[in-house]
Amino acid sequence: MKIHEIQEKIAEALNGAEELVQGRCKAFAEDSLTVLNDVTQQLQLNKGVAVVVLTPKATGTGRTDNGGIELDCRVSIKCMEIRALNEKAQSRMTSLQAAETIALLLDGEIFTFVDIVETIDHQRGVLVNTVNFDCSITLN
Repeated sequence: MKIHEIQEKIAEALNGAEELVQGRCKAFAEDSLTVLNDVTQQLQLNKGVAVVVLTPKATGTGRTDNGGIELDCRVSIKCMEIRALNEKAQSRMTSLQAAETIALLLDGEIFTFVDIVETIDHQRGVLVNTVNFDCSITLN
C-alpha cells in the first residue's frame, strides 16, 4: 500500500459515514491535486466542516520478505470550520464534534486513537480540531 492510498481509503470511509454526511462534513486526502480548492469550497461555499486526511510521519521498522517496508505511521485528520459561517446552521457539526465522531469511528484494530488537538487561525477565522491516530502499514 502507498501512503496516498491510505489517505484516500480513510477519506472514502469518512465520506460514507452517515453521521458525518448528515453533519455536512466532507473528507479529502491531503495529497490529492485539488485539496486546496476542495477545502476552500467546503468551508466557504458549503459552510460545512472540511476534513483533511494527512500522514505527517511514517517511520520504517524493517523490510518484508517481498521487498516492502514496514511503516509505523501517524495519521492526522484535520477538521476545519469557519465558526462565523458554521454556527448559523443548526444541522451542521462543529469541527470538534466531527473530530470526536472520527475518533470513535476509526479507533480499533487498524488505527489507535492518540489525541485531539484544537488550534485556531485568527487571521482566516478557521478553527481546526486535529484527530491523531497511529497505525502500521506495509509500503510496497
